[in-house]
Amino acid sequence: MKFVKPDLLLTPCRRGRAFTLLELLVVMGLLATLSFFLIGGLGGGRKAASLQSAQAMMANLISVARTKAMASGQSSRVMIHVDAASVTEPARYLRYVVVQVETPDGWQTVTDTFLPEGVYVVPGNFSPMPTGLFASSPTVPWTKADGSDLRSTALRTNQLTIETIGGVIAEQWVSVILSSNAGTLQSGDLILAAGHRRPPGSYATGEAPVELENPANVRGLTLSSYGVPVLIDARTSF
Repeated sequence: MKFVKPDLLLTPCRRGRAFTLLELLVVMGLLATLSFFLIGGLGGGRKAASLQSAQAMMANLISVARTKAMASGQSSRVMIHVDAASVTEPARYLRYVVVQVETPDGWQTVTDTFLPEGVYVVPGNFSPMPTGLFASSPTVPWTKADGSDLRSTALRTNQLTIETIGGVIAEQWVSVILSSNAGTLQSGDLILAAGHRRPPGSYATGEAPVELENPANVRGLTLSSYGVPVLIDARTSF
């Protein structure tokens, strides 16, 4: 009789693949989005819940880009759609965010998402700024605590580019670039505000397709030179 070693009768146990840090960050972003629907669906405070969710999403996307840059040894960037004149994708304006990493073949998209409905990125001090973007008679001014304009200072004119991303036409985007050591030359604020889309045909050429409603109802983050986002919960803290 031929004897079989006991250890050969045992089925090998394969070790499960662990989640990478990048995958965990993406899951955190999805959970933040889910929290928006759960909290917002409870009635009252819907805009506040949307802003809080968008704030978490934006911080998560910055962290994904930072982690990807360190892991790949290549620069990464967070792209925000700022093409007010887009006629094919107006829903992207100030809401569509894309994370890309640099490769020998060009920039490759890692992940993309829309901010929650009714939340928009406040642009930087771009010129020209589309008219009608900021509500003309809010209860508080569109300024920061130091009296400067309430703008996303991390989004700068020299980072405006024309790109074709997730579509078939070239559009205007602004990027925040993180180097391979996860640092950035674009430290500053990324501000999010509540707003609404204007109905098609209700605004003219050169006017914004959305209106940001109230500078008192903003959130966002401050990005350090090391690419680390710090959450800011009120206009007076910027």
